[in-house]
Amino acid sequence: MLVFSAALARCVVAVVAVFGMAGPAAASPIVMYFDSGSAHITANRTSDNSLVTDTDISLDGLSVTFDPATPEIVSFAITAPMSAPISLLQPWGGFDTFVIESASIVPGGGYSSIFVSMTGPTTYAFLVGPVDVNGIYSAFNSGGPPPVPVSNVPVPFIGASFLNGTIDTDLMLLELLGITLAEIPGAAFGEIDNLVVKADITWSGSIIPEPSTATLLSLGIVGLAALRGRNSSVS
Repeated sequence: MLVFSAALARCVVAVVAVFGMAGPAAASPIVMYFDSGSAHITANRTSDNSLVTDTDISLDGLSVTFDPATPEIVSFAITAPMSAPISLLQPWGGFDTFVIESASIVPGGGYSSIFVSMTGPTTYAFLVGPVDVNGIYSAFNSGGPPPVPVSNVPVPFIGASFLNGTIDTDLMLLELLGITLAEIPGAAFGEIDNLVVKADITWSGSIIPEPSTATLLSLGIVGLAALRGRNSSVS
């Protein structure tokens, strides 16, 4: 009986510990997944700032780990869908359509939440960085040759060292405004001007729940029941 009583006591302590975790867990970082997003993309020539494209593309998703207690954006990952077409208002380098085959923005070396400040009850403005931007694009002329289509070329993204925007943890909205994604060298396309690509990005989504206190508590109750069953069979 003493053996089972001691084991039972240890299980009770474990259940009490689960209750004790409820307080700190509420203040721990939360993982949010923004599963519906779009990017408003513009591209301008460097010489006269003339607009080459002004379009919207959908985004695959964004996961953000946010700690409201600090506050701090602990980490994030942004991805664009494969084969996202971008039509040009005027040809550039002989192409009238670019296709983003893949793109991602993730924390870079030395990343930190440089600035996070509350601007409302559940809204925060932030500046984070540095970030790494990577992507692959293709390009073609819908009217036919020339030029020869370009396929699966790494995007020479520059200028996206930091991201600034706002996040609402209640409405589950996130905005990144005025991000300079790239300055594509015109020389690679027979153009004098470089092409500066910028984006305004918005998302909406939901919170990914961590293992709940109720789940952990139920495991403790199951353990208690098992011990009681063993205790009854022995007696």
